[in-house]
Amino acid sequence: MDLWYNFAKSIVGFYSALFMKTDIRGQERIPDGPKIIVGNHASITDGFVLPFIIKGKLHFAIMAEVFSLHVIGRLLALADQIPVVKGQGREMLKAARKWLERGDTVVIFPEGRLNFGASLHRSGAGAAMLAMQTGVPVVPLGFYAPPEFIRIVRTRLFDRASVGSWQLGGTLFVNIGKPLRIISEEGQREYHYLRNFTDEIMQSVANLVREIQEGGSKKPDYQNPLLNGH
Repeated sequence: MDLWYNFAKSIVGFYSALFMKTDIRGQERIPDGPKIIVGNHASITDGFVLPFIIKGKLHFAIMAEVFSLHVIGRLLALADQIPVVKGQGREMLKAARKWLERGDTVVIFPEGRLNFGASLHRSGAGAAMLAMQTGVPVVPLGFYAPPEFIRIVRTRLFDRASVGSWQLGGTLFVNIGKPLRIISEEGQREYHYLRNFTDEIMQSVANLVREIQEGGSKKPDYQNPLLNGH
């Protein structure tokens, strides 16, 4: 039993059950076995629902500074989450490969910062590189929460001003896309096919978000019983 992972999962599950309902679509598209989940980064709390949607253990790539927070950082480390140090992407990929080789799932938000529900930021190619190195599928995922339920929190962290967004109330919509696999073309330089695959992933994510925005009132394919009990 993974005590610390389950403890962290219970904390985010409590928050999710207390502050949001969920509308999950396309869950049948999630493949078994190791995979890379890639989503848009609209709100800090979006990823809280993923451990209840995806089977097995999840390892989130999280900026390393968060691990320096006394309680939260220690819990993340004990729960085997992955620190991302700026300029040290290879170390993150090495850690992620280790978990994928064990059959677990890695979660990456390639934008690297919150978009606050606006257009997606240009994304890094780390997920594409990881997919190329391991051969596992990438599952694109779109998050959307109505803006009236998003709260902007301004604080000071790591000796600088910080702005975050948290969902408080309403429904979090999660739209899961078809798995993608990287295919390199003969003679194409590595950077170009990694960049092209990254753009393909993020275009799929953007389309999934757009589908929710255009038809959010339709009946969901699935509702998680733990997160929809109110």
